[in-house]
Amino acid sequence: MKILVIPDSFKGSLSADEVCSCIKNGIEETGENHEILTMPFSDGGEGFSDCFRNLCKGDLLYTECNNIYSQAIKVSICAFEKTAVIECAAASGLLMKKNIMQASSYGTGELIKFAVSKGYSNIILGLGGTGCCDGGAGALTALGAAFYDEKYKKISVPAGCDLNYIFGAGFTNCVKGINFTFASDVESVFYGKNGAAYVFAPQKGADKTQVEELDEGLKRLNAFLPRDVSELKGAGAAGGICGGLYSVYGGCVKSGFDVLAEHTGLESIIEECDLIITGEGKTDEQTLMGKLPFRIAQLAKKHKKRCAVISGINEGIKLGYLCVSLADGEITPEYAMQNAREILTKKAKLLLQ
Repeated sequence: MKILVIPDSFKGSLSADEVCSCIKNGIEETGENHEILTMPFSDGGEGFSDCFRNLCKGDLLYTECNNIYSQAIKVSICAFEKTAVIECAAASGLLMKKNIMQASSYGTGELIKFAVSKGYSNIILGLGGTGCCDGGAGALTALGAAFYDEKYKKISVPAGCDLNYIFGAGFTNCVKGINFTFASDVESVFYGKNGAAYVFAPQKGADKTQVEELDEGLKRLNAFLPRDVSELKGAGAAGGICGGLYSVYGGCVKSGFDVLAEHTGLESIIEECDLIITGEGKTDEQTLMGKLPFRIAQLAKKHKKRCAVISGINEGIKLGYLCVSLADGEITPEYAMQNAREILTKKAKLLLQ
């Protein structure tokens, strides 16, 4: 039997690559003769660029940039052919310290500028896991845009707290020739009740007053951007980085899953396999809104293939022909998370039923 193992990461426990190894080892321990193909995957969030590097044989390029609080960090991007894959979270990721009003996406812009300087004009930007909500003003500034306060003084590194004090903007000096693909698993708009501030800022430490201030700031920023992104689905992803960059550069907003699937020829691979195994850390109602295991199960069904789902925790969701959870009546979620490698390897054998 030919088996495809294609999970997301088990957030907080195992990377997608480690999940693949555990499942493969567990199946091989049965002694049965199966051909096992592993494809650590992502829907645009954590591990997105790593998946591209593994599956598309990309190179890692290292550089320094600023994190959301303007502290220097060293990070990497993935590059292959004329394309660079950048995770917003690499530079602008959520940190233990949560001060969203002072957080800026400037570092993400630095990474994009670095990639272009190395000859990579096609940018796949993985949106998710950020700790900022500045509408991409910081990233645009790193790329050459200018935002001005009421005294027409340039705001050097715009953060969330600066959005309501923007009185002018200029984009003529922005880096040219960038072709963006925005990889996202959310459809939130730029501002409003379904926008970046109201939907995501509370997770990044914002209180009610700050959410309202950020939302007003995003609305004000949109008025100065060259293209109205108020109704663009996905514009609110990564604290509005998607909307800000799209306004200046245009591009294509797609699910991270679709982007990676197209580059790897996923459907043709599924067609050639007998059993598809996928999984994630927590399978719940959000999974059914289009997360990776749901999309894999859909493709397996389309091609009339069996699909099994293994999760750290499953909140009663049924996908494919079989669902297995590391946490069950005897194993608590806490124990499962701490001992995920051992339990996953053991329970992988159940997926052959």
